[in-house]
Amino acid sequence: MQAETIKIKAIVTRAVPYRESDMIVTLVGVEEGRLTATARGCLKPKAKLRYAAEPLNFGEYVLSGKNGKYVVTECNQIESFSAVTADLDRYYAAFMALEALDKLSREPQPRIFMRTLTCLGDLAYATDKDSSAIVTEFLKDILTESGNALDFGHCGVCRCDLEEEAYFSDRDGVVCKHCKSFDSIPIPPDVRSYICGRPADVQTAAKANILLSNLVYQMTGVRIGAHYFTEQL
Repeated sequence: MQAETIKIKAIVTRAVPYRESDMIVTLVGVEEGRLTATARGCLKPKAKLRYAAEPLNFGEYVLSGKNGKYVVTECNQIESFSAVTADLDRYYAAFMALEALDKLSREPQPRIFMRTLTCLGDLAYATDKDSSAIVTEFLKDILTESGNALDFGHCGVCRCDLEEEAYFSDRDGVVCKHCKSFDSIPIPPDVRSYICGRPADVQTAAKANILLSNLVYQMTGVRIGAHYFTEQL
């Protein structure tokens, strides 16, 4: 079979050393979903494509290969998001976003891909936004774009306004205390309030993001960033 050449706009979600100077990179493309490729010689000090094998790199990649085995031959960098390295919290949050994109992209997920780019852009450049708030919006976006949007302001059963404690169930989503089932997960009032957009302290924001990550797992089967979220407390 003759080798094929493909061109994709993709972001590097993972990179692991291979042999003496190569890297195996995981790329997630806008339309292609997740695939892997070898970046040959990129660990050499003067390698021209060194940047192309770095996680967070977003670019237009040219790949050559056959039978699903590709080699990176060119990369036109669009964005590196390197500014996240200046802040440890934003750096870890960025890699949590990469992990989410990687795990959710066995099939192409263009909308989640674009939401991830927005998250990374905010983490890199929106210095007026708190990193926890950026993560909160990203996790809510994942739920929405995966077809699992949740309304934290109204009961999913009786549609009353949620003002005090709330609960989550797989069947009904977010519900009030009168509509909860025996196995519903409690949502503290301050956490629900923060998710709805009201200000909160750092610890409440961290608890909200842990809750949202658990809801992503409940509704998509994908667990992401467990270490990142527990480190926030």
